[in-house]
Amino acid sequence: MSVNSKANATGRSTGVRIGRDKKLNSPPKDEPWVWQQFELVNSPAWRGRSTHVVRLIDALQCDHMAHGGRENGNLMATYDQLVERGISRRLIPDAIAEAQFLGLIAVKRGGNWEGSYQPSTYRLTWLKDHEGRPATNQWKTVTKDAIKEWKKRRRKEAAKNRIPVPVCGTPAEVQHVELQTKAARNRAGRKKPKKATLLKIVP
Repeated sequence: MSVNSKANATGRSTGVRIGRDKKLNSPPKDEPWVWQQFELVNSPAWRGRSTHVVRLIDALQCDHMAHGGRENGNLMATYDQLVERGISRRLIPDAIAEAQFLGLIAVKRGGNWEGSYQPSTYRLTWLKDHEGRPATNQWKTVTKDAIKEWKKRRRKEAAKNRIPVPVCGTPAEVQHVELQTKAARNRAGRKKPKKATLLKIVP
């Protein structure tokens, strides 16, 4: 029987791989990869993600890997990229807000600065950032009850106002969501017309 990992004093595996097994279970040599630890993928925050947040995180991880893991904090995911991944354009702000609440990402909002538009940038919180600062791991403090309560509150707010969360897209995308919001408010405030009353004219 081959030995693939170091044993502790009781003879059980320590999980530290050695020899050929270590080589086969190491990150691919010539392909980018991203770190996801056991505690993260079993956390309420990770397991409580909506489909849209899963797609958002996937997009940011791809950008992270595309830059060799050296740009965490400067990661980008455009609206077009997220739509291509299956997120409805009008729901992108909600996905960003949810990922922030879950503590999985940190966002630096973009905007117009000195006549030029600066896109929003993102940081995956379980990884060190581009300046070498350690992971902040906000997701560790998020509980199942907190997630349940947050989603319940968001559903109530959406049903009441139908107002998207602040947008961090291009000026055209911001205008698009603002127009949607205005139309939703008009629909919500529009009263049903009263039924016409027929008057009987007596000669």
